[in-house]
Amino acid sequence: MPPIVDDREPPASLHDALESLEKASRTPAKQRAVKVSGVIDVICRHAFEDGLDDDTLRTVVHVASRKTELDQTSVTTLVKNLYPAQRVPADVVVTVVGALGQGKGKPSPGSQNGLVKWLAIVHEIIEDPNILSRLYGVLFGMLDMISIRTSLCHLLSLITRRKHVKPFRIQQLLEYSRSLGNEPALQGLLRIYKDYYPDIILGTTSTNRHSFPPRPDPEWRTRILAIQEWAAAVSDSTLEQPNGFKVLRKGPKRTKVSLIPDVHTYHTNEASVTLEGIDNVQDFVEKLDRIEPPGQLISFLTDPLLQKYVDLRPSPITSRRIELWLSTCLEEQYNTIKDGTGDSQYLSEILDGFLKHAQYTKVLPQLVQAFLREYLLVWDGVQDVDSILGLLSYIPLQPFHDTYTAFLRLAERAIIANSSPEAYERLLGLYTSLLRHWAVQTPPRPPPPGFALDDPNQRIFADLSEHVSQLSLSLLLSTPPTDATLLSKILTFYEVLSTCSTPYHVPILLPPSHLLYLLTLTPSTTALDRTAGIIAACKTAFNNHPGDVKDYYSKDALASMNCSLRDFYHFIWISRALSTGQNALGLHCYSSLRDTLNTYLSSLDHQYAIQTAFNVSHNPWLASLSAAAWRELEERKVREGAFDRRSVEWHRGPVSSRSLEVLGKNGGVDVGWEAYRVEVFKWLEGRGVGGLKGYIFAASTEEFRRRYGEEV
Repeated sequence: MPPIVDDREPPASLHDALESLEKASRTPAKQRAVKVSGVIDVICRHAFEDGLDDDTLRTVVHVASRKTELDQTSVTTLVKNLYPAQRVPADVVVTVVGALGQGKGKPSPGSQNGLVKWLAIVHEIIEDPNILSRLYGVLFGMLDMISIRTSLCHLLSLITRRKHVKPFRIQQLLEYSRSLGNEPALQGLLRIYKDYYPDIILGTTSTNRHSFPPRPDPEWRTRILAIQEWAAAVSDSTLEQPNGFKVLRKGPKRTKVSLIPDVHTYHTNEASVTLEGIDNVQDFVEKLDRIEPPGQLISFLTDPLLQKYVDLRPSPITSRRIELWLSTCLEEQYNTIKDGTGDSQYLSEILDGFLKHAQYTKVLPQLVQAFLREYLLVWDGVQDVDSILGLLSYIPLQPFHDTYTAFLRLAERAIIANSSPEAYERLLGLYTSLLRHWAVQTPPRPPPPGFALDDPNQRIFADLSEHVSQLSLSLLLSTPPTDATLLSKILTFYEVLSTCSTPYHVPILLPPSHLLYLLTLTPSTTALDRTAGIIAACKTAFNNHPGDVKDYYSKDALASMNCSLRDFYHFIWISRALSTGQNALGLHCYSSLRDTLNTYLSSLDHQYAIQTAFNVSHNPWLASLSAAAWRELEERKVREGAFDRRSVEWHRGPVSSRSLEVLGKNGGVDVGWEAYRVEVFKWLEGRGVGGLKGYIFAASTEEFRRRYGEEV
């Protein structure tokens, strides 16, 4: 006779484990062929690592939501590991709610309590967000169950909206409160009801930290985010970012006191329309004109829905209420910080709120500007640095000298006092963000009567660029060239400047020649390519400028730009690197130094010369890449020409104009010097290094671009 209990290995696959679980749930413990603990481990391990898909989740919930032969420990373990890989289907929620209550087939009170807690945790990622609202009456009717009352009150506190607050429910809650005393969770739910109808629910509701729904276990929350991100079923922000058309609720009592209150609308009646009753964008749009403003409008700094309401329904009263609160609060914060008695937490919260509002509206209120003028005088350059610099990037368009005197000089002084590379990177990031903001703010204007830089609005960009150029040149000369992050910040500023230039609005501005040549000679392929991209963008802007460009830029400005454009053309394309002459500065290399370098290279090999030392084949930052591009090009030509690979002449490199001629005559592939260079630049572009090709095509004639398949 076979044994009743067999210690065979648990099933290895999830499918087998689910079948074993369903079978075990119907089989008494002494008659099972497999230990149920091993089956539970397989399912929970899969849930923790990959999450449960819809079908698997339905199966496990179906087992956990009815009375079975499983022991309480196994059911509790299953419920604690219900990690959904996608949004929770509505039918699963219905199954869980149907499992609550008293009845012969219902699960144990402990299992029901675990399922209610699970609903409270996943209520934000349910596929149909209205399903719990439709089941509100069912859930509310179970408040008489002692075993699940606390968890049920927490769940109802999370999903309660104005439409759920009915007179009979208020009466029932008050009766529970009188008969049960100060039960924390029940008092928390009653407080939610009182927020909607303070005139009906009189008296005070005593609350403590147990009155509010507990925060989800951090490990559980982190794990569900990782699972759902990996499954690509919901966005990364499903649990972290609030719904933009729902009032933001911070939930349980926070360990840190917040200066900015939650949104609450007081003195309302049953016919009132409040922000707390809005659930979606359609509801918000339909009721916008009838919404009553909340008690403290300053909550707009942290609540996205109230922020939309304030911006879409502006009024003098609303603006005045906000200004009064902010002026009083900021003055108090400034005085306490100046005296050294302030709490940085409060100011950080206010500044973060200001920044979110500025990012949303693209406007920095005058009150905030006035505060920053004073606060920057005592700022240490460290506290709330991201918020401060973020706010400064939204300063409205005005003469750069005024902006620098009032704000930027003070910020620079505080940040530079730290003397760290990160401080300078933040500073360059500030100027880049400010440039973007000003470029968008520049109003449309007709062509100016004089030169571009004589126009006050365009002069602002020239002054900003000049200041950043001086800062960048100083940093490049005083920091090692290996500081890639700092170099990237400098290049980013000029990339933004070169790409946002538009006729009559933002002038065409190249970095000054000394800075441009220093960037060109930086030992980095990426820096060389991005510098080429900056020059290409400026050249394209000149090519596309309406009318004669000489009518809008002075001779000196055009001469300076032409020198830079020509020097880079000599440097990278026509093998005349470091050559001086008409409209060429030779990258500011002295003639004597150039001759000395040329003599040294010739002594190494008679084929070497300074003028060819920086072309695509010999440039130290491009040589290995161009060699790889040539090998790919040569292989393609051999296949297309049906060459005999054993007898064909292969190029040994490095590629030059002379070596390509010899190769064609000796039985190798026939590729011209110009075609080779174009192919190298196209090869580089296909691998993310497209600035060089962009520059060559921008600086070349239309015939050249047509020849190599470029649209003109």
